[in-house]
Amino acid sequence: MTGLLNSTEFGGILLRWLSESRSGKASALRDGVRNQAQAWGLELAEYADWDWMRKVAALGFIDVDLRADRWSVAPPVLTRLPHADGLAVLTGARTARISTRVEEAAQEWMELITVPHRPEAGEAPLPDTLLFQYEDPRILREAAEFLGARYVPCAALQLTELLPQAAPGPESAPPGGSTADTLEKYEMRRQRFVPVARDDEDGLYRWRGADYARLTRVRRDGVFHAVERETGIYLELARHRTGAMRWRPESGQGRACLGRLFVDRYAPLPALHERAAVLCSGFPPSTGETQTRAYDNVPRAVAEAIAASLQQNLETMPRRVAATGGRIK
Repeated sequence: MTGLLNSTEFGGILLRWLSESRSGKASALRDGVRNQAQAWGLELAEYADWDWMRKVAALGFIDVDLRADRWSVAPPVLTRLPHADGLAVLTGARTARISTRVEEAAQEWMELITVPHRPEAGEAPLPDTLLFQYEDPRILREAAEFLGARYVPCAALQLTELLPQAAPGPESAPPGGSTADTLEKYEMRRQRFVPVARDDEDGLYRWRGADYARLTRVRRDGVFHAVERETGIYLELARHRTGAMRWRPESGQGRACLGRLFVDRYAPLPALHERAAVLCSGFPPSTGETQTRAYDNVPRAVAEAIAASLQQNLETMPRRVAATGGRIK
């Protein structure tokens, strides 16, 4: 197969398989992504399989619980994008039946915009983004019913009401025995975990458990607490009063309430927070060669909710304004 065919169909075929299979082991899915890429002649970078799973979950196609080593396909949902000039996105399961209904609707009455994912070198291609253009929001309920999906007025805005506040979890046992040899501590200056010999300071630690699973724990006042890695990093950022988020309003007329959310790459958003940011546009964050992830079409209210729940003070960047000659300054 050609590289172009791989890029435009790889993600869709994997999503079809996930939709029909419904659930399985997360570890098996990671292996499946890499094996499928090899079968298609795609060369993936290290951790590209995990990155694919993370982005597909953020796009609302699947839910992943790494602690339980499980994934499950999300129910199909048709939802409006916030302040997006009459655009809705279809996410969740994309079974053969749903795909057939989408094709029928597109041929007869629905304005369908299919946006293929353009992967960077070493990335596993994601499923196409399916956008529906509408004039009257009332038609979306009928469209969702025809497709076999649930209609949600705006998933991104609703998710902001469900964001958990970053906080240490339940008390947990400290590292000990043979696991102490795998002990690492998050170092703010290097923005990564580094090997350490002792755990006598407060901070964010990780080590290998007895089953070799990696455990992440935050130490506060000498007591260890369970925590997800992403949340733990934000707790450390808050402890050191360090910011990792910025928001810049759009330059178009009447678009000042929308903008681009920038998040430093060393501080990835927790799963639910990232889904709220991604479903503002229906696209994964852009990275390029920068050290940030950029999320588009994010309302200020959503950006502020994400930042507040992670104990971040959202920095507002200057709005770009049009200069003479059509250039942006």
